[in-house]
Amino acid sequence: MPTAAASAPQTVVYIVTRAANADVRIERDDSFRGVIVASNDKYLENGDNLITRVANELLNRYAPTAGVRIAIEKRIPAGAGLGGNSADAAAVINGLDRLFGWKWDSREKAAFALKHGADIPYCLQGGPAAVYGVGERVMPVSIDFSAWSVLVVYPNLFTATERVFAAWDAGRYPQVPFSPFLRWAEAGDTAGMVANMKNALEPATFSIAPEVGAWKAKIARELGKEGVVMTGSGSTILKVFVNNSPQIEQFIEENRRKCRIFIEKFANKE
Repeated sequence: MPTAAASAPQTVVYIVTRAANADVRIERDDSFRGVIVASNDKYLENGDNLITRVANELLNRYAPTAGVRIAIEKRIPAGAGLGGNSADAAAVINGLDRLFGWKWDSREKAAFALKHGADIPYCLQGGPAAVYGVGERVMPVSIDFSAWSVLVVYPNLFTATERVFAAWDAGRYPQVPFSPFLRWAEAGDTAGMVANMKNALEPATFSIAPEVGAWKAKIARELGKEGVVMTGSGSTILKVFVNNSPQIEQFIEENRRKCRIFIEKFANKE
């Protein structure tokens, strides 16, 4: 799931945590034609969502007589800014490619993915990366975050991406330069990266969902402001750290009934 630092709505740096997103299983079943999705997220079973659109378009293009069953066990909520749907779509694209042996060219695959979502080309690749433009350029970043962990706090608030971007445009909020962030990455300075994590969309999100801003302020106040940042367009807030502490454990215990909260490790590869 995309987490660590966003620069501007046009240019984003992502660091990815280990797979807490979903289990995706794909099986061929030629007793029917098309796609059937089963999931603990019932929205994914309605036949009109990102997953079914991606799968149906690929089947119509490359295997028009085939049928597939896709089982998705979601672990993170929609609208949390964690890239769950994009990661699922990328898993479906890669899974169908392997299942049918298409051996799809990576550039063509990325172009197809971009048509369905700006985050999907990145999710096809995974790992620490700088993402440019609207998501079409994904440049790997060599940095080792394996010693770090992240406290993930989802305050049970849905923030619609479209509303956040509209608020960002209307508010004329400044972009956040990320070239210094990349210099820390190139130098292997993980502490410098964590100390300077920023998300340009925060003021826009907080303007339409002040509760999200209140959660960020609470985390910074009780656990320290370093490494505290909102993901994507919200509403999840992260606290990145090296060593767990009694304060973090106490924070989890005191807030577990108010929000979804857990600790996850970073992963350097997909």
